[in-house]
Amino acid sequence: MSSQVVSPVFAGRREESARLAAAFVLATAGDPATVLVGGEAGVGKSRLIEEFLRTSDALVLSGGCPDVSGGGLPFAPFVAALRGLPGELTGTERDTLAPLLLTPAPRAGDDARLRLFEGLLALLARLAAARPVVLVLEDVHWADRSSRDLLDFLVRNQRAAPGTLLLVTHRSDEPGRARPVRALLAELGRVPWVERLELPRLSKAAVVAQVRGILGHEPDPEVLREIIARSDGNPLFVEALVDGGPEITVPASLEDLLLAGVEQLPKAGRDVVRAAAVGGARVPHSVLAAVHDGDVTGAVRSAVDAGTLLVDGDDYVFRHALIRDAVHASLLPGERVALHARYAAVLAGVPGAQSRLAHHLSAAGDAPGALAAAWEAAGSARRSLAHAEELRMLDRVLELWPDVPDGAERIGHDHAAVLEHAARAAALAGEPERGERLATVALAELDRGRQGARVALLLDQRARLRGRLGTGGALDDHHAAVRLLPARHPARGALLNSLAEHLLVVPLPDEARRAAELARDEAHAAGDDATEASALITLAVLAARIGDLDAQLPLLAKARALAESAGADGVRLRSLRFEAHLLQAYGRLAESEEIARRGLAAAHEAGLARSAGPDHAVDLIGTLLLAGRWAEAAESLEHAMELTQQGTIHTHLLAYKAYLALHRGEFDTAARLAARARAHNTGSAPPPTLLLVPRLEAELALARGEPAEAARIILPALEFPHLAVSSRFTWPLLVVGARAAGAAGDLTLLGALIDQAAGTRIAGPVQAAEARTFEAEAARARQRPDEALWETAVAAWEPLGHPLHLATALLGLAGARLATGTGRDAAVLPLRRAAELTAALGARPLHEAVTALARRARISLPGEDDAERPRFGLTARELDILRLVAEGLSNREIGERLFISPKTASVHVSNILGKLGVANRVEAAATAHRHGLLGPPE
Repeated sequence: MSSQVVSPVFAGRREESARLAAAFVLATAGDPATVLVGGEAGVGKSRLIEEFLRTSDALVLSGGCPDVSGGGLPFAPFVAALRGLPGELTGTERDTLAPLLLTPAPRAGDDARLRLFEGLLALLARLAAARPVVLVLEDVHWADRSSRDLLDFLVRNQRAAPGTLLLVTHRSDEPGRARPVRALLAELGRVPWVERLELPRLSKAAVVAQVRGILGHEPDPEVLREIIARSDGNPLFVEALVDGGPEITVPASLEDLLLAGVEQLPKAGRDVVRAAAVGGARVPHSVLAAVHDGDVTGAVRSAVDAGTLLVDGDDYVFRHALIRDAVHASLLPGERVALHARYAAVLAGVPGAQSRLAHHLSAAGDAPGALAAAWEAAGSARRSLAHAEELRMLDRVLELWPDVPDGAERIGHDHAAVLEHAARAAALAGEPERGERLATVALAELDRGRQGARVALLLDQRARLRGRLGTGGALDDHHAAVRLLPARHPARGALLNSLAEHLLVVPLPDEARRAAELARDEAHAAGDDATEASALITLAVLAARIGDLDAQLPLLAKARALAESAGADGVRLRSLRFEAHLLQAYGRLAESEEIARRGLAAAHEAGLARSAGPDHAVDLIGTLLLAGRWAEAAESLEHAMELTQQGTIHTHLLAYKAYLALHRGEFDTAARLAARARAHNTGSAPPPTLLLVPRLEAELALARGEPAEAARIILPALEFPHLAVSSRFTWPLLVVGARAAGAAGDLTLLGALIDQAAGTRIAGPVQAAEARTFEAEAARARQRPDEALWETAVAAWEPLGHPLHLATALLGLAGARLATGTGRDAAVLPLRRAAELTAALGARPLHEAVTALARRARISLPGEDDAERPRFGLTARELDILRLVAEGLSNREIGERLFISPKTASVHVSNILGKLGVANRVEAAATAHRHGLLGPPE
């Protein structure tokens, strides 16, 4: 045997090392960077990262994924990565990251897992602000589902943690159970800042250098040729061949090759290695000492000296997982069973070991013990917010149940209760289809007469799952759940509130109002402040939707106060979201913007900036678009789309982005974005999304001169069942439809639109302006342009601060005046005003329509706005950012205040410094004060 197993010479990886170094340079410059390092087992993935880190001055956080087939800790690689950090964490960080620190979580709830994910991202950002951070996650082909979810979240949101580099290793040749990881890595490979690095086998020259390094001298040429041929360039096989000595240079199989070094250990060494192989990828010294017969220290010393086992803190790990696999496969069945039984005896009662205990008991043939341990492991996973692992353990309980006749007595719960827990775990793990199936099976086992409360709660859970899936039956389940509970039952308020929220979305406003009123009263009687607050929000929204906004704002404030007193962050954020939404709907854009920004700040304070933040961003962006602040809206759109890649919110953001491109005249871009929005849209989406996409597509068809296509798109949208009560979203659709009907000469469509308008309510000044615009468009579509109708529309839009809508109405008014013979002079003012508005907006298609009409009417329009520009050439947006610079805010704080990315803020600050001709932020602030540039925001 050689005196050393691993070569001190790192051979054949110059190109791969350079790619890691380049990724680190990107990360230290503030750009996101993730490298997925793949390759077959033994090819040197860990060694590559180890050598790279030798020359790095970064803070390194490293963790590996154990083979979860033997049970294991949820979030295992992240637990390991944070093991040395608790002393550097703040109190808030320790609370938020409790499941990763193996301490009790102080807060539970549906959003606790989201807080955990965002908390880790925020920690990485904080640490990286002082020093570059490299997070290394090894062997993710074995990662548990919760670890995969957290990895996915960190990579997709890495822009929020500048200065971090993520290095992820995985086997590319792992069969079967690595499929979920392969799917995840394929998805992550599409993220712009993710690089995939596949390690090939070593060249012949590199193998020679490796062998020379291991031996410390020139190898025998014949032996070297044999090693090159047998190893085929795999570094682990090279080590095993050199380590085995000349007498076993031609082993019968790969297993024999990997076992060669083990077989040369003394008997005690072989025994302890075999025991360690059964223990899993990582075995604590205390556990191995209890399992092994005899002197464990001496036995382990021989295995460590031979390079078979390595010491990692208080644990022992195999030098390579392939060696462990080979040792485990070499054991006789009886040897395995005996060792599993010993491990089970040692682990019984050890905190946090329930999952491993269940595995060992099952492998030892103890089904009753395994069932009880799996049940305890599920509870432990639930407390750690690892809901996928909870579900896996509950699946194990259900699998073992037929073999354990007294299973209910052993765990204190019947079979239906296990199914109920599994349905909840599936819902929280992001598997609604599985949750719905489990809930259905559980309901079939329960007696509605004797177990009414359990059935009601399970029906409510299935209703919410069916609502998420859009599969139907949700409303029936909600109603059935409420009927099963008597008045003043402690849970009845929550079930009524769940029903009311569903009815609000459907929408069935009258039923929603009745349910919300009952929920409010029941929750108040039960002292359930969070549910009462949620019911008050629903009632306020319903009343505001029919024209009573001002009276509802105090109700929303009351709901928010109740939610805050109950610590119900989700309810508090819901109140802010609806308030911003309603203020926007009523044309109170400044107030809507303020509340939307408050919602973003509240989401950030609650540790939910990336999960709840995009909801509030939709309202902020919508307000900015309506107000004509398109450059700001575009920046916030880019930032919001970094935070969410799926679901209704993403569809909304895609549609907003397409809307902006459309009105800027970027038709091809708008078409691509609209197609993506259509692909994301589903029949179960709420009315805003269902109506937004066809309206956008119809507008795009009109802009491209395809009125018949626009009419074809609008007609099926009129079949939506709740247009009359979704008036906020119905009126804009009707306006575009009337424009399409007129351009296409489609009187059938026009008649359908007029019929729908007659039954659609008008709530608030914005809907009134849309309705007046519809009347004017409908008259024009009938070839009877009406100057008075357009004047009414212009007057309705004038006070609302919607420049695009106002410019459209002004163009319509000018066209009506020219068509009805009122006179060319009467068209001058509306055309010039429309030209000014569209030029300021950058609304190219509408501006071209204005100038074309002016040209036909021989009306001269003023040139570009010659108003005095801000001094130094600063734009309005740059002045806003300069004010924040003068306040002393960092790029990150500016980004949070304006809902843009820190990188975008940095670009603006650099431009400002250049325009002011100063070297730093202090000089910029001084120059701004000296020249009076810090007046009130525009």
